[in-house]
Amino acid sequence: MKDLLRAAADGDPAACLMLAKRLLRGRGCTRNYEQAVQWFDAAARAGSVDALYQLGKCYLKGIGCPRDPAGAVSCLERAARAGHAAAALRLGTCFAEGTGAPRCRELAAYWFRIAAARGESRAAECLLRLRG
Repeated sequence: MKDLLRAAADGDPAACLMLAKRLLRGRGCTRNYEQAVQWFDAAARAGSVDALYQLGKCYLKGIGCPRDPAGAVSCLERAARAGHAAAALRLGTCFAEGTGAPRCRELAAYWFRIAAARGESRAAECLLRLRG
C-alpha cells in the first residue's frame, strides 16, 4: 500500500486509479469515499479515461462528493467520447431518464448504440426498452 500511495502521490495515473478504487471499496485500507474521489480526479486529470468514468459515477450518486448530475454527465461524455463503453451506456441512461441533462430519446439511443458497438452487452436491452 505504501508503494501505491507513493506512486499515486508522484502522479502515476494508474496508481491514482488503483488507490481510488481501493479507498472506495475498503480493500487493503480503510474505506474513504472523499479521498477516493480526490484520487479519481487526480487520475482523470492525468489522462485516465476509466477514472473519468468512475468520477462520473461518484457525481451521479453523491459518493464522496456532493451529488452533481450535470458534472456526472460532463465526465461521462468525455469518457464516452474517449472510447469507454460503460461510460457511453451510463450516458445513454442519463439522457433516457433526464438525469443531469434534458431527457432526449435521440441522444439516449445514440449513446446506447455507441456502447453496443463497443461491446457493452447491456446496451441492446437499454435500446429496446427505450423504443418500447
